[in-house]
Amino acid sequence: MAKVMSKSGYTDDLRIIKSLLIVTSLQKRKDIKAIEAIRKFSKPLSWKPLQEFMIDADVWRYAAKKGYDPKEVFCHPEVLIHNPTTSLYYRGLCGLSVKAAKSYFGTIESLEEGNSRGHLNVEKARKMAQTYNYFICSIIKNSTDWSIENGYRTIIATLGITLDGSMRNKIGEIAEERIRAMIVEWLTEKKLIVEPKVDKEKISEKTQRVFELKNGVIMEFSSEPDIAFTKEKHLLAVVEIKGGIDPAGALERYGAATKSFQHAIETSSRCKNFYLGAVFTPELERRISEDRLVEKTFNIIEILDDPTARERFFTELFHHVLRMV
Repeated sequence: MAKVMSKSGYTDDLRIIKSLLIVTSLQKRKDIKAIEAIRKFSKPLSWKPLQEFMIDADVWRYAAKKGYDPKEVFCHPEVLIHNPTTSLYYRGLCGLSVKAAKSYFGTIESLEEGNSRGHLNVEKARKMAQTYNYFICSIIKNSTDWSIENGYRTIIATLGITLDGSMRNKIGEIAEERIRAMIVEWLTEKKLIVEPKVDKEKISEKTQRVFELKNGVIMEFSSEPDIAFTKEKHLLAVVEIKGGIDPAGALERYGAATKSFQHAIETSSRCKNFYLGAVFTPELERRISEDRLVEKTFNIIEILDDPTARERFFTELFHHVLRMV
């Protein structure tokens, strides 16, 4: 059984945030806005030759026989250029995640969001249309009696995948922000911060990035690693924070942290790695033991909710490793 604490303020907050993200996403229904924009596009479109748009002739005839509007099945560059947010509809028909789409033609988030900074040139629009049409045609050719309704279901499923990714990112951000704020507050109470001066009453989860601590130790908040402690440019300790509470993703989250741990040890053989997670499955504990990359592990939920667990973490890091208290 995975060890996950219940009745946690942190866990409750994450569940509330998940619910809000789902409700907000459903309220926006960007897929509906995208299809409406496509239907409103009234300019005549030239689809010939089909191969220029990566459209399979058999699939084209199939869609025509079904009586579908071509621009609701196939992507045309002119539609994308006129309204880049329509990319979301075509990407959804393909079942492509944002990450997968980016691997083919670069960033698309600002385009699909309708951000004014998201400029779409002719060449990129052509590449996007060709990619979408290739996948759409492959799906239709390999499906039994494909319908536009099937396509709509694929769009909803794709949006769900994107939403899941957004929730994972948000959960990670919350965990990092709370742990960082907790550390800054403790260091402030112990008068261990030299620069910048910190007002305990104004400590927020969106806190300063770099701190000079006593004994010449520098603490830096970053992305890889989440927290690093150095002295005279020598790496002393690294902390990776993984706040997800889904046991199924425990190994994946740890795997993402090992890159920082391996780099830290390669940089300094004396560096001590700390892994803070919200859930530890037996398989994860076995992997951590076998890898021998981690000095100590701590449960985020326990650290945030239990003063005793929190003090154990501070003692291990700031007394035993950094020798500051």
